Amino acid sequence: MKISKKPFQIFMATTALVLALQVPVTYAASLSDLKNEKSEVEEQKDHLSNEIKEKSAAIDSIKSKQEVLLNQITQITDKITNTNNNINHVTQEIAVATQEIETLKADIIALQAKIDQRNELLAERARALQANGSVSFLDVLLGANSFVDFIDRYSAVNTLMDADRQIMKEQKQDQDKLEEQKLTLEKTKKELETKKAELDSLKASLNSQKKEKDNLIVQLEAQQKQIASEKEVLEEQYEEAVEISDEINAQIASEQKRLLEIARQQEAARKAAAANNSKNNGGGTSAPAVSAGNWTKPANGRYTSPYGARIHPISGQYKFHYGIDIANSTGTPVVSAADGVVSYAGSLSTFGNVVMVTHSIDGQIFTSVYAHLNSIHVGVGTQVSKGQQIAGMGNTGGSTGTHLHFEIHVGTWVKQSVGSVNPLNYISL
Repeated sequence: MKISKKPFQIFMATTALVLALQVPVTYAASLSDLKNEKSEVEEQKDHLSNEIKEKSAAIDSIKSKQEVLLNQITQITDKITNTNNNINHVTQEIAVATQEIETLKADIIALQAKIDQRNELLAERARALQANGSVSFLDVLLGANSFVDFIDRYSAVNTLMDADRQIMKEQKQDQDKLEEQKLTLEKTKKELETKKAELDSLKASLNSQKKEKDNLIVQLEAQQKQIASEKEVLEEQYEEAVEISDEINAQIASEQKRLLEIARQQEAARKAAAANNSKNNGGGTSAPAVSAGNWTKPANGRYTSPYGARIHPISGQYKFHYGIDIANSTGTPVVSAADGVVSYAGSLSTFGNVVMVTHSIDGQIFTSVYAHLNSIHVGVGTQVSKGQQIAGMGNTGGSTGTHLHFEIHVGTWVKQSVGSVNPLNYISL
């Protein structure tokens, strides 16, 4: 009995399509996780970048405080210099006063010795008079033998009396000078003690000023070290985040390549199943009302912003617009611009809600991007046809009104600037 091959071929084609649709789920889920992780890393990078800017601002802010500290250190240094000068001056005065005290002491010793000698002389004369009895000058004069002898005796008496008076006068002067020098000595000693106390006070002030200066320097160095250290840590963390981001980008690219291979297999299985179904049903099925060729426009609406450089509506800066904008009401159907497989569906930074579809067209890989969506109707790994609704138009993310931001990239999507092409080269509005 000969078995018909047609039902078996239909069964195999259908089985292949079912398996092809099931296989990419694991990879797609992994890709979605990777892109979510990338979004988190990008947020972390933005957060670290802001912290680095804040730390840089803090460094600039603390510079003014450091300038205040430096001014204080300069003022204290000037005080220290003045104090050292005062210490040197007082030290010189102490040296002079000490020398004066030593000179006065020597003068007092010499004067005291001179006074003691006179006292001894006067004492000796007094002892001599006492030994000879009480003899008056009149007795000496009357005892003269002649007038010449009288004159001689008178002159001798006057000479002795003048000598005694001179001795007594000098003795009185020297005793007064001695008392005066003693008073000067005490006064100089007191001045010396005052200057020594002043010197001690200046030295204490100097030590205090030096300590204050050292504390300010330590405080200044600590502030500089802390801020620099904190900024260095943030910069290291940022570099690590950049490395992680690059690694995730590589993983996303690798994951998308795997998805592309699966998409090719799906496309081949779908075409085989469609061909067999067509043969089995005796004709083709109805097609969506879309443009002929590989591409169709993604949504109806007003063409509001072209591809290329423009003034950003939010930041006001001159930036490159990597897609086109089509404006319409919220919920307006957004369709896949070509056959493919959904490689991302969810929130992504300023894109808001976004769907990415990876296409394999005539052996060339493309990725279409649909951003600022209000709703998403497909999941990662979903096989979609050209013109099939995948989302509803919205105003999410960095958007100023309800519209669709649409991009086409040659190859897998890495970031906006990589592989970006003008969508109008592929679709007609």
